[in-house]
Amino acid sequence: MNTPQNTHKQDHMKIGRYQSWMEDGKLKLYYHEFGNPNGIYCTMNAQEAKGLLEMLSNHSDDINQALYTDEKEKANYQRIGRA
Repeated sequence: MNTPQNTHKQDHMKIGRYQSWMEDGKLKLYYHEFGNPNGIYCTMNAQEAKGLLEMLSNHSDDINQALYTDEKEKANYQRIGRA
């Protein structure tokens, strides 16, 4: 049964420092740093969210390369720290 309360899905997901969720077809992002009175709140409509998804998809190789480089640097730092 579709009631007004369940016509949209709210799946919250923490991505790094950001809380994200979909609400009424809109992507919501929120960030607040402890001790800082200012936070960031962003809403993207469906078209904007799709554009972000396409941009991220088009750059997945770049993102994977950055992750690989970051993991390699962390491993080198840990190895040097033990020496």
